[in-house]
Amino acid sequence: MNRLIAGACAACALALPHAASAQDYVQLSTGVDYSSGDYGADEDTTMLAVPVGVKLKTGDLSLRVSVPWVTVDGPSGVIPGDGGVRGGGRGGGGGDPVETVSRSGLGDIVAAATYSFALSDATYFDLTGKAKLPTASVEKSLGTGTTDFTLQGEVLQVFGDVSAALRAGRRFNGESDDFALDDVWLGGASLFYVNGPTTWGLDYDWRDGSLPTAPNRSEVTGSATHKLSDAIRLQGYAYTGLSDGSPDLGAGAQVLYRFGSN
Repeated sequence: MNRLIAGACAACALALPHAASAQDYVQLSTGVDYSSGDYGADEDTTMLAVPVGVKLKTGDLSLRVSVPWVTVDGPSGVIPGDGGVRGGGRGGGGGDPVETVSRSGLGDIVAAATYSFALSDATYFDLTGKAKLPTASVEKSLGTGTTDFTLQGEVLQVFGDVSAALRAGRRFNGESDDFALDDVWLGGASLFYVNGPTTWGLDYDWRDGSLPTAPNRSEVTGSATHKLSDAIRLQGYAYTGLSDGSPDLGAGAQVLYRFGSN
């Protein structure tokens, strides 16, 4: 996910196995995400995001919207968010001096829709369309100022208490006068283990760099989601980057509240 706004960015929460979310509900979520890394630059960048999200699930359709408040301390060429540029400077990474600054403000809004196709009692195919809306300030280096679209497919196989997923997609970046953004490929894999009220997750994500000069993103995330009641879930996660396009270390927590039966 881009995990910062997902993130975890992400949208709001890390994915759960299909069997754990079979009924209709409305879900509200909020939390905090902190990460640190150099992203291929000389100076480290720290990012703190407080995302607020809402998810509606009805039948096989899920709709999600997330908006974060973001605080960034580091080079202005490192921009947070889904669709953001990591390790590239203003003007497309042409080698101009990059100022180190502290900035904060509203991040980009991310809206997504997922439709799940049941291929069998234990196999599912999820098709997701996602849009990143440019609500983050370009002047503060909090966003690219572009509207980006992502189309992704994911296959999930349930093996009793264990589930495995593979996904791949393409993100289509908008045009910008400040950044020479490329359309990028993305992919990943996930494992889940349900142990009573707790779901454990292990996730790998990869994505092309958005600029010709920007490194690819590659990171591993471990998570735990605990069901306190039918309405309340707590989630914690930690992640580490395997490339300059990802943070060196990051962690976050979320509270999720559901209206409806589950």
